[in-house]
Amino acid sequence: MIVAFLSIMILSPTQAARAADPSIVITGRNISDRKAALVACLSRKCPPDEDIDASLALAETLLVAGKYRDARFALLAALGRNRKEAAAYPIPVSDLYRANGRVAAHLGIDDDYYRSTWGIYNTLKKGLPNEKNRQYSAMMEVAEMMAETRGHDTAREYYRSIAHHAQSDGRPDIAALAELRMVLRHYPAYAREHAIRDIADSTDPNTRAAQLEARLALARMAYEKNDETKGDAIVGELSRFGIRKPILVYSPSWEVDRGMDSIPPLADNRNVLSMDGNGESGGQNDGGGRGRPASPTQMSPNGPHSFASYRMPLNVEDMWIDVGFRITEQGKVSDIQVLRSHGDIGWSKPLLASIAGRRYTPALPKLPGAYRTERYTYTSGLEPGTASHGQQHSPRARVEYFDLSDISAPD
Repeated sequence: MIVAFLSIMILSPTQAARAADPSIVITGRNISDRKAALVACLSRKCPPDEDIDASLALAETLLVAGKYRDARFALLAALGRNRKEAAAYPIPVSDLYRANGRVAAHLGIDDDYYRSTWGIYNTLKKGLPNEKNRQYSAMMEVAEMMAETRGHDTAREYYRSIAHHAQSDGRPDIAALAELRMVLRHYPAYAREHAIRDIADSTDPNTRAAQLEARLALARMAYEKNDETKGDAIVGELSRFGIRKPILVYSPSWEVDRGMDSIPPLADNRNVLSMDGNGESGGQNDGGGRGRPASPTQMSPNGPHSFASYRMPLNVEDMWIDVGFRITEQGKVSDIQVLRSHGDIGWSKPLLASIAGRRYTPALPKLPGAYRTERYTYTSGLEPGTASHGQQHSPRARVEYFDLSDISAPD
């Protein structure tokens, strides 16, 4: 289901990834099959959870095929039919909000990304008032969204609020994760290391997830200083956590190519959209492919993603790539290739160089996760335009990400 690779996994630090053979899938036929299945479900007046399952399956197939707007229409239609069922079906409805929010982020419709992410939390809080794990997971997703749509200060305060409530609820595990992510993502570099070490050196069995995340952060800091010996030593110490699938530790920072002749800033941008993107680590090590900028142009899968600084609205319609690569037993990347793409891909050259320089925890040859496929979308948030142009894309470009590793590479 779409949620399997679009959701942000909060309470488990291990990424969902498996070995994948980049085989060919005829997506057109799959789309027809998914549409037919949804029509059949609705014709027999199927229960809301079955409707949602069929709608998510269709949206997933459309999204993999690059049909972002069609995926959004399918999700909005499903929300229209099932939003009122939140009390009886809180988990399926929250999944629907999550998928809609992620597609919205890829399209740059940040207002809907904001509303949908809050929809996840509000649905779970009302429908499952005693399910604290799910509620805190949703709160972490809200914090991620806040960072992208409202900035560092707002996200930092929201993480602080999560930590406070978690301590009051007797959940030191959640409090430690919230505090760590607040430091990793929203503190200046000079103020991070001491706080990270405090969490990494903890022996509290209740904070093992935060300890792992902190140690990954320390390894990344070593790699950033070109101290491979220290970074490798820290990664080697992680065996006690029983990591079975590779986790991203470090990815070189990168910048969008601002000199692309093929993606000029357009004064007459008519991209008027009325509809509405862990990263890699889903917060494990502040990795992934989404986020707001730490500076106007710098992008790093280890932190907030960069935006190119253009003066005019961007033409970012339907620009994406699917990247496939293998993780070696040494945790390095090999056999990197662009499996599929749409639109101009000049923006992706620095990204590909960064992926090639990544470091992961080692891949075990006989276990899933050695081969990864990932989707990256070049986009920017929609903002009010002139009276004649309506909404148009912001000149602040960003790259959104989701994991394709659990799906055969599409044709």
